Order: sequence, then structure tokens, then C-alpha cells
Amino acid sequence: MSAPLSFDAPEVTDAIAAWMPDARWYPLKGQEADVTLAHSYELGDAAILLMRAGDTLLQVPVAWRSEPGAAPIAQLGERWLVDASSDPDAVQTLIEIAAGTRAVPGLEGDATKPPGPAGAIRVIGGEQSNTSIIGGDGSWIAKVFRVVHPGDNPDVVVTGALTRAGSEPVPALLASIRATWPAGDATVTGHLLAVSEFVNGAEDAWELYRQHALATLRGEQHEAPDARALGAAVATVHRDLAAALGTAEASEADSHSFISGLEQRLGWAREQAAEALADLDAALGRAKEQLGEIRSIGELQHIHGDLHLGQVLRSSDGDWLLLDFEGEPLRPMHERSVREPRLRDVVGMLRSFDYAAGSAQQQLPDADPAVADDWVQQRQQEFLAGYADASGPVDERDPVFRALLLDKALYEVVYEVRNRPDWLQVPLEAVKALLAPSTR
Repeated sequence: MSAPLSFDAPEVTDAIAAWMPDARWYPLKGQEADVTLAHSYELGDAAILLMRAGDTLLQVPVAWRSEPGAAPIAQLGERWLVDASSDPDAVQTLIEIAAGTRAVPGLEGDATKPPGPAGAIRVIGGEQSNTSIIGGDGSWIAKVFRVVHPGDNPDVVVTGALTRAGSEPVPALLASIRATWPAGDATVTGHLLAVSEFVNGAEDAWELYRQHALATLRGEQHEAPDARALGAAVATVHRDLAAALGTAEASEADSHSFISGLEQRLGWAREQAAEALADLDAALGRAKEQLGEIRSIGELQHIHGDLHLGQVLRSSDGDWLLLDFEGEPLRPMHERSVREPRLRDVVGMLRSFDYAAGSAQQQLPDADPAVADDWVQQRQQEFLAGYADASGPVDERDPVFRALLLDKALYEVVYEVRNRPDWLQVPLEAVKALLAPSTR
């Protein structure tokens, strides 16, 4: 068998460029983008490639194999180029780098508790902006960050701080990989991988609540998952983050920057989802004016940043666990690392209950929408009560709270326009309801 091409061969770049748009993590779906190789870290018969697609830097671990394996990219000559995230031998190499037992120029491992050998691996399916791999006989989960940015990834920094603080509602960070690469005349660093404890036997909170919403719409009586305890768990993580990473009262400049960010995101949503929001243009204009009336946003701290039911597990003991502290995938990395009001996490979870009911309504289109609305209200109020138990009450009339709710719903509108048009009505109805007081 002839030797494989080098990883920097044009044929390799062309094969990856043809394959990436169909990958679930590819962030530029529906957009044309030139793809080039920005940098590579060679690992013998595998490599970590940093590919630039337009202005976005993407991580693509690859390997040469004699068979297509679980995740083929292309057959080039007599060899198969495969996605190394699904290849046990290549994943073992990544774990050794993270554990600090294998040296590779440009890559640095940092291990709090070195993960065990990869062994048989399982790649988690479904919609993700990254690729998550379960290994170590189910003892750890490794997250490959697909979109790469200079600077610290909050999923490493925040989860690491919570691990050192002993925060119980968060699985511990075990190890990570930081890379160095050239950027013009400069050299920058950023995180490529995080390895955390895997919680065996845990249940997905999204599916738990979605199934309960379905049962409720069918008229069945079942005990709901404990949203009050979930609210308390979120408040506990906020308290642990405040203790580990500090808080600060928002200055006038902080408040101005925060409000400016909301205004920019509102404008971005109106541009990106112009057709879907066309009938609400005047109301959105008034909402922007109301943002300018906010004078203070209160206390700031590090938060989760993209909190929803899909980021939560229920352990076999019934405890709620929070995952994935990377922040919103569509937000620039520098925005995800700043201190923010805790309310951003709170409204993210409130919106997620609405999505669980919306998913159930899609499955049962003839069900009474009033029943779904009541279900959402009950879960939201239970969550807020639990949060208040551990952290003090949330004022739902607070203009910052309402502004963040609208910001989150508009973000969701853009996401659905881009990715799941069939889901658009879920956030769009929320936007209409939030704007209703200003249109009377």
C-alpha cells in the first residue's frame, strides 16, 4: 500500500471542504465559504488540522486508515481520511496529550486528574456545536471544540474553577488541551479540548420535561420532574461561581456596554430574521428605545452563559447537574468570558421550558394550546421559586429581566430561521408576547 498524502496536501483540504458542510457541528450551513488549512499538529498517522472557512477557524482532527471506519471523510488513493474524533486510536492520542504524557509541539496538556485510557469510545449524536466522546469505560467525556478562538474557552476556565471549588452540581474537569498557532505576525493560544467526568446512568433534563409535557397534553397525570430543585441547583452554581471567580457591582460603563450589546444583538436579529420579524418591526424599534432607559444592571459575575434543559442532567440519585459552560455558540468568544447578570442564565432556563412544551405541541398538534401554556407557567414558577430559595427572589418586572428574555427569544428566532424553520413559531410567539405591552 502506498504512503498516504501529507496532511497539508491540497487534496486533503478539498476533501475536508466537501465533507464539512454536512457535519452537524458545521456553523456556516447555507453559506458559501472558501476553506484553507491554517495550521496543523501532526500526531503520526493522525493530525489536528485548523481549517479556516471564511472568517471562522475550525478544528478537524483527522487520521489515515486502511478502512473507512465509523466516520469516513474521503478515500484518497489507497487510504481513507477519517474523522479522528470517532477513531479510538486517535482519541487515545488526544487523551495522552491532555494528560501530559505525550508531547506535541504547539500543544499543551493540563490535567487535574488524568483521564484513564480511551478504550472503546462512543461519539454522542444529535445536534451539537462541538463533538463529544465518551471513553475510559464510561468514566469521562471529551469535548472537541469545533470552532476555535484565541483566548481561554470558558468551558475550561469556568468548569475548572467550579471543580477546584468543589461545586456539587457540576461534573469535575479532568484535563484539557491548549494550542498555540500563528495569526498573521502574532502567535495566539486557545483551547481545543476539555475532558470531564461522565455521569453514568444520568437522564437528560430536556427529555424528562418534554416527556412530561407530552403526557400532560394527552391528559395523563404524572409527577413532574422537580423544577424547584433545578432552580436551587442553578442558584448554587451561581453562588459557587461568585465565590470562586468574584463579583462586581456594574459600573456605569459596564451597564452602557451591556445595553449596547443588547441593542446590537437586537439589530442583528432584525437583520438576520427580517422576514420572520417583519410584522414586529415597529414594536422592536420601541423595544430598542426602552433598552436605553435602563440605568443599572446590578451585580455581575461569571455565569453559565447558555443555560437550557439540554445542558442539564438528573443523576441516578435525583440530583441536577449542569454541563457545558462554553456559552452561546453564536456569540464571539470575548463576549462569553465577561461577567454578566445572573439573570441571563435564569431566562435561558425559562425559555427552555417553553421549548419543551413547544416540542410536545409539534408532536401533538391537536392538543389544547392552553394546556401547554399552563404547563410552561407551572414549570417556570417552580424553577423561580427554587432559585429564590437559594439566592433570593427574581423580579419578573425588572426591565433587565424582560430585556434578557427578549434577547434570548430573538436569538432563538435567528437560530430557527437558519437551522429549523419548523420550530420558528416557538420563539416567535414568545417575542410577540414580550412585545405585546409596548404595542397596546
